[in-house]
Amino acid sequence: MAESGAKESKEPIRDTLTARAMVIRDGTRGISLSMGSQLLGEWTDSRARLLSSTEDYKIRVHGADGELLYLLSAPGKAVSGEEVSDMEVRITFEL
Repeated sequence: MAESGAKESKEPIRDTLTARAMVIRDGTRGISLSMGSQLLGEWTDSRARLLSSTEDYKIRVHGADGELLYLLSAPGKAVSGEEVSDMEVRITFEL
């Protein structure tokens, strides 16, 4: 009979979500989300022009005049963020 021992502690999985405001695959302006080289999704948003990150590592999507259109967040616990450019933000998170 197997002895019941302490549960194994699992290391959290860490990954990076990249958001880009760009011309997407269908030729329209929009938002693209990826992890590494894997495209997670994209959608048309003709108003989206700029991206920035918040202090708690959410991604702000702004219109041409800087107005906030909406916020995006990574799953799990966000641990860091990087504004690569005014059109690309990376959020590292743990699950």
